[in-house]
Amino acid sequence: MINQQATVAQRTDQQIAERKAKWFWVSLVVALLGLQLVIGGVAIKLATGDASAAIVPNYHQAALNWDQIHSERTAAKRLGWTVDLDVSNVADGRGMRAVQVSIADADGKPIDDLQVSADIYHHARAAEVQTVDMQPVGDAEYQVLAPMERSGLWQVDLNIRHEDQRITVQRTLERD
Repeated sequence: MINQQATVAQRTDQQIAERKAKWFWVSLVVALLGLQLVIGGVAIKLATGDASAAIVPNYHQAALNWDQIHSERTAAKRLGWTVDLDVSNVADGRGMRAVQVSIADADGKPIDDLQVSADIYHHARAAEVQTVDMQPVGDAEYQVLAPMERSGLWQVDLNIRHEDQRITVQRTLERD
């Protein structure tokens, strides 16, 4: 009888230990899977929420129209135009800087009657592109106050329309 009670007690102890082991291992697997989901969620949030990582809009279409894009980017050089870009080193209290562009033809004569706009962004925030229309101020000079508060590398893509021709001039500059 004592032997039988000892055997029953051993079985009960074994069942309890077995049950605890099952719970431990199942809980461990579920916890690891949950941790994997949390890590994946954080990775997705970081990948999609960072303004420094940017996808170039219409990149595929621009690649398909490479000849046209290349023609627009080399038009100023082909025409012999000189495009000078000057950006103020000092930003005002609102973070605005004066951006001035002067354009001259191959003979050095100013070219008036152009439509000039600029796409401006800081290299550390490539997803935050600012498009500004530049106003003529005389003698083929165009000017605008642009939001350029940060110091560092800036990309300025000038879009110039002259009659039926589109000209693109790209400049990278560093400001303090």
